[in-house]
Amino acid sequence: MKIKSFILNPLLLVVIITAGCATLRDKPRIESNKELQTAEVMELPNAGDLTLKEMETGVWIQLNPDTQTDIKLLTKQKDGPYLLGVGDIVQITLYGEGDAETRRMLPIDPSGNITYMLLGTIPAAGRTIDDLTADMRKRLSDKLNYAILSVIPSRFSSQTFTVLGQLNKPQVYPLQGRTYILDAIAQAGGPKVGVIRDVSADIHDYSHATLVRGGEVIPVDFERLVYKADPTQNLEIQSGDIITIPSALDRKIYALGAFNNPQGIQFASSQTTLMNAVVQAGGINRETGDGHVLIIRGNTTNPKVMLMDMSQFDSKKARVFKILSGHSMDVTLQAGDIVYAVPRKFGFCRDVIKQAITMFGTTLTRDAATDTWQRRVDPFNFGNNRPQ
Repeated sequence: MKIKSFILNPLLLVVIITAGCATLRDKPRIESNKELQTAEVMELPNAGDLTLKEMETGVWIQLNPDTQTDIKLLTKQKDGPYLLGVGDIVQITLYGEGDAETRRMLPIDPSGNITYMLLGTIPAAGRTIDDLTADMRKRLSDKLNYAILSVIPSRFSSQTFTVLGQLNKPQVYPLQGRTYILDAIAQAGGPKVGVIRDVSADIHDYSHATLVRGGEVIPVDFERLVYKADPTQNLEIQSGDIITIPSALDRKIYALGAFNNPQGIQFASSQTTLMNAVVQAGGINRETGDGHVLIIRGNTTNPKVMLMDMSQFDSKKARVFKILSGHSMDVTLQAGDIVYAVPRKFGFCRDVIKQAITMFGTTLTRDAATDTWQRRVDPFNFGNNRPQ
């Protein structure tokens, strides 16, 4: 009996595969994209709460930006007094007997200390002005009987933000007082303007601009902020924020997530399709990916998404076999699209989109920082072989 079952099992497998192939052959080949991309985009107010299994594949879904992330939590200012940090400069004034006065400007060194006469080295980083003042007065009372000491912050250099991309002065800036996104763009010299056939033209792409804070992309609609002067999008900058304004000339498709070789793919023509992107990204990793691919189109605050099942293990379910056999149209991609291979750990659409946009934002920031470094430090692209 064991020998018979061993022989029958391969035969049964061949019959099943033949039947599946026959089923695909019997279906007529489609000539239009109507099956895949419907004329109307579905608007689901709570689409983020759907699981991947509940989402319909091959259909564009317009997401509600309010359901993607808790912006109030991400933009909440830190409570409490300011803590000194490395690079800050404090002004110390010592009043002695009579009219004697000594004033010094002391920077906080990389070890987090300041060095003052009579008192030596004093820890300063991570302390408030009041705490540092009380400590210095106590130390000074053991040395001078009639002296008054005051400590005033002179420059806050430890609090910084970074502006990258298509701006005239992309670099790190000190955070001086309350600063907002438009203030940061203005400090960076404003957006670059290119010249095409003797006519000035914008070369920046506000639709894909990002604000990264604490490793996450804060949903900011830069188009509404700049072109419509929407004050709700002009968020206050916090220390460590990174603003990236990409180039409109750098037309890429970002294949990210559980691909074998995730990368930015140069958008060559209007005929670039999903299958092209999957192949160039080395295919989906079988160990880390669950077989789904999410296409995200538009800005990060109000994107359209389409879920595709690219699994190679279930011919009845996967659209990849239908595309290869000509029974389903491929998805035509656009410049700026995010093609995200979904890892196995995600279950809800909301979490997948959040991770995909975060990965896109960090990739954009990395590329812009690399470009700035090459133009300023390594313009001839010597790399590690750059002469000293």
